[in-house]
Amino acid sequence: MKRKVVLTVLLLCISMVGYTQVLEKLKTIGFENIQIAENDTIVTIALEDNIYRGTYRGIGKAIEASLEGMQKGTLEMVILDNRVPQLCITLREELITAYQQKEISIREVYAQMEMTVSTDEAIGKLKEVEIINTSQWKTDIILYPEVSLENFSMDKLYHYKVNFAPAIQTSPWKGAMITAQIIFPIATNIKGEATRIRPGIITLSQDIRLKKNFLGRVVVGNFTDNQIGIQAGLRYRSPNGRIEAMGLIGTTGYSEITRDEGWYIGFHQEVTGMLKGIYYEPCLNVELSAQVNRYLFGDYGIRGDLTRHFGEYAIGLYAIAVKGRVNGGFHFAIPFRGKSCKRNHKVRIKLPDYYAAEYSREPRGRYMDEKMGTTYDTRPDENRSIRFYQPDYIRHFLIRELQ
Repeated sequence: MKRKVVLTVLLLCISMVGYTQVLEKLKTIGFENIQIAENDTIVTIALEDNIYRGTYRGIGKAIEASLEGMQKGTLEMVILDNRVPQLCITLREELITAYQQKEISIREVYAQMEMTVSTDEAIGKLKEVEIINTSQWKTDIILYPEVSLENFSMDKLYHYKVNFAPAIQTSPWKGAMITAQIIFPIATNIKGEATRIRPGIITLSQDIRLKKNFLGRVVVGNFTDNQIGIQAGLRYRSPNGRIEAMGLIGTTGYSEITRDEGWYIGFHQEVTGMLKGIYYEPCLNVELSAQVNRYLFGDYGIRGDLTRHFGEYAIGLYAIAVKGRVNGGFHFAIPFRGKSCKRNHKVRIKLPDYYAAEYSREPRGRYMDEKMGTTYDTRPDENRSIRFYQPDYIRHFLIRELQ
């Protein structure tokens, strides 16, 4: 009996040493909001990647580090974004053992691991577990460049704007983000507000993970396109992440820096709304979306997008119909800075992860005169590559990265 007790305690100690090694490896790499718990034969780890550009590269580093320290059992890994669960990856014990005994490669691990956006059960095991290397109140100063070329008048070939728009971002609590941006004009041939130093996106946002793959978001503050107000959204994702449905509703007033009044805020409210469906086709890495909108100036319209993901590059086409008039164009998001930027201190200065832009086929005429199809963004880094936690996409490009 005593021998059994001693053996059990010894095995437990060996197991805990292994998990301590996993924790230290993850901390050394720079992952944040780390939690580790053992429940029967399952080891559950939660972590957040604020180091690597994109979503899949950091996940690969975390899996490799965890595999090296695993002693026994199945591994569950919950991927967080601003401490909100986004993805759950499961590696069965037999898969881990085969890798550790060099019977299979890491490529085969990626191919056989289970991935889902359903995180309720896994994250429930970590409720009372201490958070290591928290991201709370850690601050990023992000140096955004802004370049705009528009051809919407007959007197100039192009209207251009070149701005320097640094933003401060910090997270005071789980799911919350404070953003404060200021725009410095560098060069422009447009008169008015474009020549003046002005506020950019200044917001407080709150993301919430609800049950059954529902995620909510509320944001209040100063947005793009001279809007100030509040927006709320709700999104549902199927367990495999291929199908999404989301809705947004917002109410905003006008916001502008003027020569005479300074920061002018109008109290007349414009209500905007959007219903959107998304399908991800894994064989071609194509994202298809369709949406119905109530735009900023009361006009209604529909829009369809086809976006192809090439690793961290996203290039797409879109078509829009408002008031019976059809328009369209293309958009892209391309990587901007280096692949990683570790947060060694409370404050980090960095370039943005991506540069994104959208071009319209018909920027003038009725679309310009009647401000048709006008909308606004609530984040300075809004694009189709960042925060893209799509399981098929992540698996495919983890494997491609090895090649």
